Amino acid sequence: MRYKTWRSRKDTSLHVLCAEGSDAFESLPVAIRNLGPWTGGAEGEVDRLRLPYRILLNEQKFVVIHAHVSELQLENAAVHALHPANTEYPHCKGSGRVPMHHSLRDKECPRCGGRGWIRLR
Repeated sequence: MRYKTWRSRKDTSLHVLCAEGSDAFESLPVAIRNLGPWTGGAEGEVDRLRLPYRILLNEQKFVVIHAHVSELQLENAAVHALHPANTEYPHCKGSGRVPMHHSLRDKECPRCGGRGWIRLR
C-alpha cells in the first residue's frame, strides 16, 4: 500500500497524509478538505512511514500534520547507528589508529583492531 501527502496552499505548514489515489482524498472529512486548496507532496510505501504515522493512518485513514516543510520527516531515517555498547574507543577516538614514536608515526589500534569502535562480546 502507498501513501500520498498533500500540503495546504493557505497554510504551508499544514499537511494531510492519506492513502494514495483520488478516492482516498475524496473520502477525507469535508472540514479537512476545506482547509485547502491542496498541492500534492511526497509519496511512498506505507511500510517505510514512521510508526506514529503508520498507526494513525491505519486507524483514521488520514493524518493531519502541522509542521514546516523542512521539519517534516515522514519516513524512518536509514541511520546505521552503533549499539550503545559499541562506542568509540577513547584511546584511538574512533579513528582506528593510535600514535607511535611520540606521534611521528601511527599504527593500528590494538584494542579495536582498526575498526574505531569496541564490539560487545
